[in-house]
Amino acid sequence: MTTDQLTEAHRCGRLYAALAELQKLSSGPHHSLGSPGPARQIATEPRKHLTEHLEKAGKYLLDARNRGNGTAAAAVFRMLPDLLPESKELPGDLRTDEKRERFGEGRDQQAAEIEKALKAL
Repeated sequence: MTTDQLTEAHRCGRLYAALAELQKLSSGPHHSLGSPGPARQIATEPRKHLTEHLEKAGKYLLDARNRGNGTAAAAVFRMLPDLLPESKELPGDLRTDEKRERFGEGRDQQAAEIEKALKAL
């Protein structure tokens, strides 16, 4: 296992956290990315499950604005480019415990950064 694969897993976790927050701002607290099932699926196969939400990021931004959450959603949306994995595609398989652990660390780190950024608004 290379450090690059672990780094990509970490970046996917960070991307997941940002997309989950963006989706929450657009649809409320009962959003699909906030459920345990989808979170486990994404942590295992990001390309298969996270790509769809990445493609919907603009819609989430618009819907959040329409719900009165535009400023917060814009702040989260601007984070997305820096969170994308360096490879051309999202990793297809993060099935090892170590990779899933790195995904979780990235998710938690980004969630904390988002919380801090939104408090500053």
